[in-house]
Amino acid sequence: MKKYLLLLMIFICSFAFSADPVDFKVNLAKGEAFPEFVLEKLDGTKELSTKVFDKNKKTLIVVAAEWCPACQWEMGQLAKFYENNKTKYNVAVIFIRENSSEAKVKGYIDYNKYTFPVYYDYSGKVLEGTGVQTVPTNIVLDKNRKIITAYSGIWEEEDFISNLK
Repeated sequence: MKKYLLLLMIFICSFAFSADPVDFKVNLAKGEAFPEFVLEKLDGTKELSTKVFDKNKKTLIVVAAEWCPACQWEMGQLAKFYENNKTKYNVAVIFIRENSSEAKVKGYIDYNKYTFPVYYDYSGKVLEGTGVQTVPTNIVLDKNRKIITAYSGIWEEEDFISNLK
């Protein structure tokens, strides 16, 4: 009997811990709370956003695609911004899977020698949950994960600076 109880407890615990908090929906409007979500690195490792983002810093989330000319241009601007401000802000660039692949994104990042934190939307749930329609989309969160701004379109280095002040 104890053996069955133990197995049942293991099953319940494994189910509870495998639940994917990526299932979220957020209205990208100023003042809305951005829920906790799962970030997936290019190696498939999963991390909760609340563990990745320093709670004492503003956060920039960029939803992008390596095949998108506007994103490619913006990534160059973001790289400059990141190198000068990486200790001041949390940054997460999430590449979408539409018309792409993990290998293409890895190749793009490696080729350009980008050092900002890169994630991949393996499941498509980040794109779906945010309702992002175009790339690049830049989302700025305050220290309490409230949306300051969400903008679809290209930002230059100065735009990153002014929106994260």
